[in-house]
Amino acid sequence: MNFIQSPSQISISESEFLLFRNYIAKNCGIFISPEKTYLLETRLSRFLVDAGTDSFAKFYDYIISGSDPLMPQKIINAITTNETQWFRDSAPWKVLEERILPGLVDKLVSGKKNRVRIWSAAASTGQEIYSTAMCIDNYLSQKNIKGISLSNFSFIATDISSNVLEIAKKGRYDKISIMRGLNDYYKKKYFKENGSAWDIDPKIRSAIRFEHFNLQDSFKNFGQFDIIFCRYVLIYFSDDLKKEIVAKVADSLSTNGILFTGNYALYELFRNNYDFDHYGNLTYYIKKAGLK
Repeated sequence: MNFIQSPSQISISESEFLLFRNYIAKNCGIFISPEKTYLLETRLSRFLVDAGTDSFAKFYDYIISGSDPLMPQKIINAITTNETQWFRDSAPWKVLEERILPGLVDKLVSGKKNRVRIWSAAASTGQEIYSTAMCIDNYLSQKNIKGISLSNFSFIATDISSNVLEIAKKGRYDKISIMRGLNDYYKKKYFKENGSAWDIDPKIRSAIRFEHFNLQDSFKNFGQFDIIFCRYVLIYFSDDLKKEIVAKVADSLSTNGILFTGNYALYELFRNNYDFDHYGNLTYYIKKAGLK
């Protein structure tokens, strides 16, 4: 009698690793180095058993056969890293309040601009885009700005993982998630306790449009933005894909548009399309004048 091995017993060979590395790079852009072979084993082994296969090679054939049309998305959900928190690193929202919003709000008030568009391009479970909307709503109320509200801002949040997007859309967070980076002021102002979870203010939740999106695809349908958050995602891509995405982001920014990335030094990657500015330890990027 043959038994399917338990997930902990199934290891991946070098040739199998190459098959899956190429498959994952093609489908979600993530580049997995040989040093991270363990990541494929630990995150995908459970699917082998679900598929009734006893090796990664047979599992690959199963995926390619299309026997389970949901399996490609399951793999993407499993392989993506979704580390996030409220107001992560804090500096981007300080820059937003102190350097960016005053000018944008002036344009809205004067009628030079009808709407400010903001995109969170790797939204995970929503903390980044919700932090941004809360920051802007709070800024408008604190500055007592008349005639301008969240309705003058368009918020779009995308991610390749369907699992995290479902969490983000609900705007409901458990007690551990709610504690990560969220201070008491914002918690009291924008959240309501609901049993063992916390629900974000419907005004904030309804301001966000969430979409499933692969950053390898064309950005053209999204139009142009004043601010793009593309934080802590480029580091997972190959050098060629990094360059491609950075250029596409520049095309998607309006004149003097702002790009926020994570706290990592990739200056050469941005030099052709952006000017640099600094706030404390944060480097952020401004679309170069003259770029279309």
